[in-house]
Amino acid sequence: MIEKVIKKAMNNECEIQATIARIEKMESYFDTIQEIVSDNPDRLKNDSSIITMLDELMDYYENGQWLRDYECDERGELPSALKRGVLSEDGVYNLISDIVTFRDLSEDV
Repeated sequence: MIEKVIKKAMNNECEIQATIARIEKMESYFDTIQEIVSDNPDRLKNDSSIITMLDELMDYYENGQWLRDYECDERGELPSALKRGVLSEDGVYNLISDIVTFRDLSEDV
């Protein structure tokens, strides 16, 4: 019985570490893309590394992983020092909206 409890605790710790690593990665993408949208949005059209980051960030938001990470944070399972702007309820949505607006304006020109 105690072995099952220990194994479950170890699996949970591994899951938390994977969640933290994913949030840190997505946070980095989020910050980078926000900066580009503010400073030089034309890079969104032709910089393949930025396009890849954006695709991964959008997939993270749309595939349900963002919600699972958000819920993990809401349950208090993540360290308080973890930077988590990407988990704000409106952050990624607003960034995607800004990009769509930029793309629409670029197409009109």
